[in-house]
Amino acid sequence: MVRDGSQPNERGTGRRSTTPRLPGTLYVVGTPIGHPDDITLRALAVLRRVSLVASEDPLITQALLAHHGIAATVTSYGPFNRHEKVLLLLHRLTQGQDIALVSDNGTPIIYDPGSLLVAAAHYAGIPVRAIPGPSTLTAATAISGFSGDAIVFEGCLPSTNQQLAQYLSHLRKEKKTLVFYVAPRALRGLLKTLTRTLPTRQTVIAMNLTTEKETLRRGRPDKLLDQIGRVAMDSAVTVVIEGYRAGSHRKKIFQKTLPTTHLHGDG
Repeated sequence: MVRDGSQPNERGTGRRSTTPRLPGTLYVVGTPIGHPDDITLRALAVLRRVSLVASEDPLITQALLAHHGIAATVTSYGPFNRHEKVLLLLHRLTQGQDIALVSDNGTPIIYDPGSLLVAAAHYAGIPVRAIPGPSTLTAATAISGFSGDAIVFEGCLPSTNQQLAQYLSHLRKEKKTLVFYVAPRALRGLLKTLTRTLPTRQTVIAMNLTTEKETLRRGRPDKLLDQIGRVAMDSAVTVVIEGYRAGSHRKKIFQKTLPTTHLHGDG
């Protein structure tokens, strides 16, 4: 009697499994924007389970994993040789390995690299799953006091004063809340341009959210320009501006410039 698994086929070879190898899953994982404990239980479980973590900044990711006692293999995803990295990661996924894609902070793809890998995974028929988490975009909007029903988001503003002024001028009648990620060195220039183009619009500057250096300032652009002082070059700066309609219907009590608000603590 031929033992199970060794029965010859018509060509005299052993039986081979015809079951195709199932691909792995690409998990798009949100990570903290500041405080390392602002991460979901599901995200931690995924980071413990996957074969590989593809990270925008491996050093930051390794520090986060160490904080939570997670031993995982981390590889760099960008900024260089991203196309070659996509091919390598796709190969891992087609071999059945699960991969977590993370950015240095917040939700991947939101002004972070990763869209190339996600798109390639879709084209290759590889499952893509979102593991939701923090985002500076939503966090800053939530504490701004402005409507979050409709938002215009710009992760990279024009670099020259002329281009910036033209861009903002086109938003004078924009009713949606405006949200910008701003480089620390560009903040004063932005406020100066806002003072000329949107001078009465209430504006929020949210810096280093959920960290011990968290600061929230709210007022007209000219007042904020007088208040901000020196901004550390490693600061994470988000600027939120009220929509046009919100300003035109504000009650008198809110038309006054609100005092600067400083938020400090453990996040």
